[in-house]
Order: sequence, then C-alpha cells, then structure tokens
Amino acid sequence: MARKNLSSFDASDVERSNLEYILKKDSAPKDDNTYVSVEEAMRSDAVFQTQSNRNITRVLFISQDESLLNPTQQSLDGYTNLADLFHEVHILILRQGIPAKNPVLRLAPNMWLYTATHKDWWGTPFVGNKLVLNQLVFADGFRPDIIVARDPYESAALAIHLGRKYERPVQLHVLEDYTTKEFLAKNRHNRWRRYMPRFTVPRILSIRTSTKALYDFLAKRFQTADLAVLPRFNNFEGVRTAPSTLDLRAKYKSYIFIILYVGTLGHDSFFYRVIDAARFGLKNPRIGLVAVGEGPAKKEFEERAKILGVREQVVFEEGVKDDVQYMKSANVLVMPDTTPESEEIVLRAAAAGIPMILARTPMREDIFTDGESALMCAPDNIDEYSLKLNILMNDLPLRKHIAENAQQIIMTKFHEDPVRYKAAYRESIEEVLFLGMAEATEATEPVEDNSI
Repeated sequence: MARKNLSSFDASDVERSNLEYILKKDSAPKDDNTYVSVEEAMRSDAVFQTQSNRNITRVLFISQDESLLNPTQQSLDGYTNLADLFHEVHILILRQGIPAKNPVLRLAPNMWLYTATHKDWWGTPFVGNKLVLNQLVFADGFRPDIIVARDPYESAALAIHLGRKYERPVQLHVLEDYTTKEFLAKNRHNRWRRYMPRFTVPRILSIRTSTKALYDFLAKRFQTADLAVLPRFNNFEGVRTAPSTLDLRAKYKSYIFIILYVGTLGHDSFFYRVIDAARFGLKNPRIGLVAVGEGPAKKEFEERAKILGVREQVVFEEGVKDDVQYMKSANVLVMPDTTPESEEIVLRAAAAGIPMILARTPMREDIFTDGESALMCAPDNIDEYSLKLNILMNDLPLRKHIAENAQQIIMTKFHEDPVRYKAAYRESIEEVLFLGMAEATEATEPVEDNSI
C-alpha cells in the first residue's frame, strides 16, 4: 500500500474527489425554477393565485349585542352568517361584568370573536382598545379594512378612535330610537348613552339604519354623506314553515278570540283605530286585543282603552323578537298603519297564514284582492274596520279562505334570492370604502395608545 505524507495531506481533497465521482455517475436533476431578486418578487404578481367570486374584505364589527357570543351562529340579521359575507370577520363585544375566561375565540376559519369586559360600562371601550392592540395590530399594520360600530354609544366611540388611529373607514349602524322612554327603561345607564349620538353620529360619514323610520329620524337631525337603510331578507318560505311555539289562548286563558296588532307604538301610529274599531267586541271578556310593539305613545293608548272601558282586554307585548309566532297564534291581524315597516309586517303576516284587515295602500291593493285574500278599509274609516272585524269574528270559513289565499299569493309572487340579498348586504357595508376616511373635526386624540 502506498504511503501518504500526512503533513501535506488534505482530507477535503479526498472528499471532493469522491463527490465528483458520484455526480458523474448520477446526473443532477434539471432545475426548472426561475430565480429573481426579493425586490423583483415583491413587484411581480403572486406565484400562486386563487380565483374568488367575492372581494377580499376584512371587517371588524364592534357591538354590545351579547347574543353574538353564541358560538353556533354570528348573524346581524338573524339569517346570514357573517362568515359567509366577508373574507375575514372580527367581532369585538363590549360588555360590563366579569372578564371572560377565553376573551379570544376562533369560531370559524375566517372568524374571530373577542370579548372586552370592564366592571363599569364606560370602561369597556378602553378594554376593547387594548384587546384590539394586542390581537389585531401586526408588524404590517392594522388587520381589518373596515370598522363597523353596531350602536352609536360605546361601540361608536371606540370605532371612531380606531378609524382615526389606523386610518380605516368607519360605518355606524343605528338599530333603535335612543330618544324614547322605552330605551331609557332598558338599562339604567341609557340616561347617559342617549346623549352620546350627538357626538358620535356627526363624526361618521357612513350610517346604516334598520328601518325607514330611523332613517327619517337621523336625516332630520344630522347631515350625513352616506345614509341608507340596511337590506332586509324576507324569508317568506321560512315564515310559512316555521313551527308554532306560542299558544296565545294558553297564555291568556280568558280569551277565545284574539285580535292582533303589530307595529311601533309611536305618536304617528294608528293603533288607536284598532282600539276604537274593536271596542264593542272587547266588551266581551272572552275577546282580547294583543299589541306587539313598543314606543313613546304606549301610555296614550292605554289611557284610550281605559276611557273606552276595555283596558282589561288590551294587552301590550314588549321586547318581542319573533312576531311571527303571534301571527301564527292570533285569530286576525288588523293593520291600520301605512308606513314602509307596516308593509313588511303585512307581507310577513300573509306568509304566516293569519287573516288580515288592512288599510288600503297602492301596494296592498296591487297584491291582495278585497274579500278574497284580505279585507280592505279606507285608512281612517273606523266604522269600516269595525264592520269587517265583526264579519271575520263570526265567519270561520271566511277567515280560513282569506288566510289561505293570501299565503298562496306570497308564496307565488315573492321569492327573494338569498344570494342577491347577501351581495346587497355586503355591498352596503363595503360602500364605506369609497367614502375615504371619516374626519372628526372636534374629536381629540388620546394621550396614550391604550385609551380612547
């Protein structure tokens, strides 16, 4: 064996020779990759691209509605899951009480729920701001593209601060009339909250309301660049097939015949016409009038029923979330109102299958036939309401005939497309992107990052 001079021997030469021998025996695979600089990669299109039928929008909803804490479904309208509307959804709940064990939950691949709790109601925006700072602010900036406040109180205050700080557009949803006595009665802190919209509403360019009445209310008091009513989905098939879970005759055992009114008991409500029309029938203790709704004129209607001697026969149901159950259980609906909200109530009642006595409107005369699918009255003719109510009270076959015909009309003429509705709802929120940033002319910047 040949001897090697270890003083001049380099082991790496041997390894290099062995490696060259192996590479010659096994040809290297062809490299098809194209290499570019980091700068070129950032400027060029993504290597892997996915096709999507919807825009990529990340939305932060700030709300005090604790029903959204239900892990089964997060919905703003009771129908559509937020995860189906946007590419990424973040829901921040502001609540007073004991802090949650798990303030951050991932409910779906594209949905996160955050709970900000403070012992005082006014402290919840501060806690919410800290939670946002810890969870939604990354090295590349603030995660959401849009901020939506679901009330003009604490949620709006925090949304305005976040919008200005992170330069994001803000939209406000006004879902209730904060000037009524009923609003004050809901929560003892509402006596302070009722003043907050004076400061929050003017600082937000895009506002959505739940009803046309709220739209008119805000339009009279504020100048808003983008004010509109949120789209609604009338799931008439769902109304028709919804199981009946309420028995009004079991709830009010003294009544065998129940007249129903559904609507807001405001000063512009015509509920008094129902009381006047039904006053003779209500002298019978076996007949009752149930009013589903609330509003500032409730006491006036109570006083009117008392003057007519039928106060014990008139029942007011407040805080009802599902009026369809009342429609399915009552014997007849009387609708003297002619507002856009009342038109929706009429359509829903027809789908529920309750016979109706209606004030004439062009829309109702276009849909229903007097005597066949509804009984029509001149809007201010109390005697006509009373006459037709007496007819239906004493004619069960006619009540069934009218209810069945009206329900058939709704099922035939109205079949709203859920896909189009979802698109309209999403677009109503995304329109805020075109307005730019809301500029607060009087609001002051916080002293520290963890305050509002």
